[in-house]
Amino acid sequence: MTETKQPAGNSDEKRDFDPSLQRSVPSKRANQPYLVHQQYLAKERRKEQVKKAREEGRTLPPSDLDEEESAPLTYFLGLSVVVLVVAIALGSLSGMFFTNDPLWGYRGKWSNWRTYIPQHEFTMDRLMVYNGDREDLPILLSIKGDVFDVSAGRLHYSQGSPYHNLAGRDASRAFTTGCFETHLTHDLRGLSSDQLKSLDAWHKFFQDHHTYHKVGRARLPPIDPASPIPEPCRFGRPQRS
Repeated sequence: MTETKQPAGNSDEKRDFDPSLQRSVPSKRANQPYLVHQQYLAKERRKEQVKKAREEGRTLPPSDLDEEESAPLTYFLGLSVVVLVVAIALGSLSGMFFTNDPLWGYRGKWSNWRTYIPQHEFTMDRLMVYNGDREDLPILLSIKGDVFDVSAGRLHYSQGSPYHNLAGRDASRAFTTGCFETHLTHDLRGLSSDQLKSLDAWHKFFQDHHTYHKVGRARLPPIDPASPIPEPCRFGRPQRS
């Protein structure tokens, strides 16, 4: 039997790309260190070209070298998403096993799907529409300019309820003074440091609540510095929710 000699251009032959020649060459173990070095130099030249083009406000055509540079980042981001999903799944399954609750008993703003709804800006007139007088509308209130949907607490804030005066407006001052008749304002002038801390605590209460949720910001009118500071009332009462 006569042996047939394979042609030099055999498609089954393993080949490597030589950046210095810009063409493929036969794959040889002795050439690997040289090719690796040439690929490194080509990447470094590409980085310099990209940097210079950015400085001059130019854009360069896409290159395989750019794709190679971005591949590790893409892989890392994809792996991070997979790890996060697996961690959440394992955490939920563990919660069901130990506490019969996938959230391990957590009930806060992050467990409320409404937290992730886009938020809006409210004028005072628009905010007043949601003061609890209509059962077909949600109940909103503002504290420190943040507007919260407190419809789950309709028992407290609807018409005829103890804190109805706080709904449909920003009555931040009343939250800390308990003056639900005369301090229905966002004017905080003259409050003590303890009163301001109390107001911060109330704001955190609404912010972290698992059934109330923030829906936007109130466009509060500016306070005239020349106007009189609200006088303290004698029979203030703290709010309870």
